[in-house]
Amino acid sequence: MRFSNLVLGVLAAVFLAGCVASDSGSVLQPQVSQSQIQPAPQTAPQQPEIASLPTTQPVSNTPATVTAGATSQPTSFVDQNAVSSGPQAPIPTPSTNGSVSFATGDDIVEPILRPRNQKTYLINGLASSVGSIGYGFTNLSKKIPGSVLHNYATFVESSTVIRAEVTRELKAAYRADPNVEINMIGISFGANIVTLIANDLDRAGIPVNYLVTMEGPAMVPIRDNVRKADNFSCTNLDCFRTKSRLSWGNNRTEFQSFKIKASHIPLANHPQVHRRILSVLRERPDQIFANQ
Repeated sequence: MRFSNLVLGVLAAVFLAGCVASDSGSVLQPQVSQSQIQPAPQTAPQQPEIASLPTTQPVSNTPATVTAGATSQPTSFVDQNAVSSGPQAPIPTPSTNGSVSFATGDDIVEPILRPRNQKTYLINGLASSVGSIGYGFTNLSKKIPGSVLHNYATFVESSTVIRAEVTRELKAAYRADPNVEINMIGISFGANIVTLIANDLDRAGIPVNYLVTMEGPAMVPIRDNVRKADNFSCTNLDCFRTKSRLSWGNNRTEFQSFKIKASHIPLANHPQVHRRILSVLRERPDQIFANQ
């Protein structure tokens, strides 16, 4: 009886131990390390598809630093063959008044002109103090504001007094203003005188803007201190039909010669002669521009 109770107690203990082991799972479940555990994937909410746009890369104008012995390649997208920025060459634009304007971009630059200082002398021919002989230059001088007219009777007066007086006045005018425009017009013996005065001024280093000779019997060659020179001759029987000429080696003076159908004395009053002289006197040899 005692033995049977002992067996039953052992069996009961074994049964209870099995039940406890089954409930704890320590025996039946394998051990898993934390590093092998992967989190469950998270499902992101659906977003509408948007087409990707190209991004604009900023261009740097700062030059890259170059290390000695190394080469540097440009990183910007600027055309390396493009001309560097700066003021563009002015574009000439003709205007209605005969002058020239310059356009730079959208701006129009008008010419800047110095105030004109003109000294114009007219030296008439022999016996021009007689009104019926010297009337042509008298009329021409009235068309030229500020001009000085010299009439006289004999060649001695013109070659000594008038030549010395005009030369002295022009030298003084040049000393006072080196930009003075000197113009001289002479007919007959007066044409001889104006060429002599122009040579006197050349020896003094003084330029002559415009020199006009008409029918001079013995004119000296024109030197290169004269910017522009015109010669007028007539065709009738009383005309000398002489032509002034440039000195040897003078390739600077702009020279033109005109032949007019007229007599010697009326040549000084011819409308074509007057128009030509007045048009040249209106020219602006001192024209300068603001963007040059």
